[in-house]
Amino acid sequence: MRIVIGGAYNGKRNFVAKTLRHRNQKNVYQYEGEIPKASFTKDDIVIIGSLENVIIKSDNLDEDDIAKQIFDELKELDVQTNLICICTDIGRGIVPLEKNERKLRDACGRLYQRLFSESSEIVRVWYGIPQYIKGEKWDYE
Repeated sequence: MRIVIGGAYNGKRNFVAKTLRHRNQKNVYQYEGEIPKASFTKDDIVIIGSLENVIIKSDNLDEDDIAKQIFDELKELDVQTNLICICTDIGRGIVPLEKNERKLRDACGRLYQRLFSESSEIVRVWYGIPQYIKGEKWDYE
């Protein structure tokens, strides 16, 4: 599993697209705000973005249960294919006043902790510049 994290509109998807173009990668499937139920192979690359929207759909659970449930689904998907998760960093800044917004922020943080501990590679993209946090440097232009 690979993780790309950064603030909103900081070039995360562009970084992934350039990396995959550089590798001439085929069989790339991209999803936003959902975890696909389809089956894939190890020749495929599955990109999932907007995980915060996946979390919002599970708001009937507490933060730990949400993080565990989504993490388990992503880990299962990673076993069958090459998974790239694009994570928006929403944990910095002012703590939201609204209870639901705090819950989203906390659930994201708990999910990201699990993802980061399991992933083989983590890249933070900040204003288009990749910073390699864990694992090998990705092939990039």
